[in-house]
Amino acid sequence: MAENFSHEIVIPTDPLFAWVHIFKDLTGPLTIAPHWHEGIELSYTIRGQIDEFKINGKKFQTRPGQILVVNTQELHSIKSYSRGHDLTLSIIYPFSEIHKLYPEIASQLIDINHPEKFDSGQKMAYRELGGKLLELATVFDSDLPLKNVRVTRLLVEVLELLLTNFTASKTDSRLDAGRKAYAVTRLQQITQYVNNHYTDKLSLKDLAEYCGVSKEYLSRFFKKEMDMTVDSYINLVRAQSAHQELLGQPSMSLTDLALNSGFSGVRTMNRAFARFYGETASDLKRKMLKRGAKRSTSAKN
Repeated sequence: MAENFSHEIVIPTDPLFAWVHIFKDLTGPLTIAPHWHEGIELSYTIRGQIDEFKINGKKFQTRPGQILVVNTQELHSIKSYSRGHDLTLSIIYPFSEIHKLYPEIASQLIDINHPEKFDSGQKMAYRELGGKLLELATVFDSDLPLKNVRVTRLLVEVLELLLTNFTASKTDSRLDAGRKAYAVTRLQQITQYVNNHYTDKLSLKDLAEYCGVSKEYLSRFFKKEMDMTVDSYINLVRAQSAHQELLGQPSMSLTDLALNSGFSGVRTMNRAFARFYGETASDLKRKMLKRGAKRSTSAKN
């Protein structure tokens, strides 16, 4: 193969030892393309819901108080519609940090996504974990002088609860994600390649040659496992990149935005935006510039 097959790198939120983010005040649909990383990810729904959180082929629709964990190297994606009041806490613990503190994690997985299987002790620990996560989100979103100290303490306490009450052997049949190992590896291979090359002229033929399989096989395999075509996935990754860039630089020209993200032009980018975000890139830019102009006028007044 032409390049090494490696995981997505997650950078901790400075000065914390883990990546922490609160999803709130979303103005449109949230779409996160299928991806994977070595870290262990935790999602806690505080208000509202996540419409579809897919982990290794299994779909979850969350409710307030629900905790989901994505173990190391598991493919996952998110599709959710903005309802204004939705609030979700997301944490990614670097696997290397956990392994230094708890080497046994190399042969274990965290099994918390099916509360209906819990015993009485786990049910109690789950409630305690929810309280810790709610406190962590509140402190993280504050301006307290000891904010980072308290968040660090809570990150450790959350990790201790997970490792004490919800670990299981990787060979445990209850953790079967519904996919064979070769399928997961193949999907990781494809998604990583697309994420590394989405700004290039990518095609099904390129991916098939990289994976050493026929175009027909790759097309059938990807559609079956991911419930979308290869072309749709490529456009989703490109749209996600363009969406993030537009939010950061609303004054950027649409042509530059499209070409920077691998689209052939503005029309193709607008079609992808409409499909994945419910509005075109042109409409989003127009709204952002209008809001910016209003804020500028208000500030002058």
